[in-house]
Amino acid sequence: MRLGAADGTFAAPRVDDLSPLCEKLDTYGLSAIIAPPLWAMTDGQCEAYGAKARSLGLTIGEAFYFANMLTRDEQQRSQHIDHVRSALAKAERMGCGSVITLVGTNHPSDNPTHPHPTDPYMFSPAAAAEFREIVLRILDGLDLANVKYIIEPWNNTFFYQPEDIREFIDSVDHPMLGLHLDQMNMVSQDHYYRTTDLIDRTFDLLADKVFSVHLKDVLFTRGPGDFMAFKEVLIGEGSMDYETYLRRLAHLPADTPCYCEHLATEADYALNFARLHHIARVVGTSFAPRMP
Repeated sequence: MRLGAADGTFAAPRVDDLSPLCEKLDTYGLSAIIAPPLWAMTDGQCEAYGAKARSLGLTIGEAFYFANMLTRDEQQRSQHIDHVRSALAKAERMGCGSVITLVGTNHPSDNPTHPHPTDPYMFSPAAAAEFREIVLRILDGLDLANVKYIIEPWNNTFFYQPEDIREFIDSVDHPMLGLHLDQMNMVSQDHYYRTTDLIDRTFDLLADKVFSVHLKDVLFTRGPGDFMAFKEVLIGEGSMDYETYLRRLAHLPADTPCYCEHLATEADYALNFARLHHIARVVGTSFAPRMP
């Protein structure tokens, strides 16, 4: 396992920023970084960035493309597909392990995380079939040795629970397709008090398809109007069974990148990192340090 943060505070936008960043990474025991925006880089810049990162002992684990892959605008959909294909090719040149997208939504806002208030289409077999065609268009003809196209689970779609995720990945049946494991995103009211079971089901079904990981925690609380809500919280302040999570993650390939995200301050990240290092020691494992 390699620890990092999907946050600009712990990222290097340019190749010249990589060496200065290392002091901060070493302070927190980090050795994974996210890629800069690949679509803004030339092939040569991607190769130079990757070579420098490797020389510093850094793993570039993921690049995220935040767009609505299921937009109803066909021209825009084709552009998104082309951008992901281009990002995968550039990630291969950089040595970045994956490019991530969400499934998306049929909501007219085109915000990929937005649930539709009245239409259950996104949970239907038809939505899975529609997205499968998009995935096949993305992967068609690409001959890339190392990079993976990975999908992040989100609770506004069918791509949410371990069994449904496995069924979808198997339906595509392509070696470049995998799962971006954000286990917290997969927690529902049903599983909130049973995250150990959810984690074990996920790894039993999907461990061979996990290529990048996010580390967050979730608190079941009161939302607006006294209605239920889930809130992202610091690790150890919610219901996620992190001992089981890290114990299962430790059996993935040694360079698997694991990222914290969505925190407001560097102090919050520092606390998360410290807690993760402590829990890892408790379960008899550790995050790999940076080794130039």
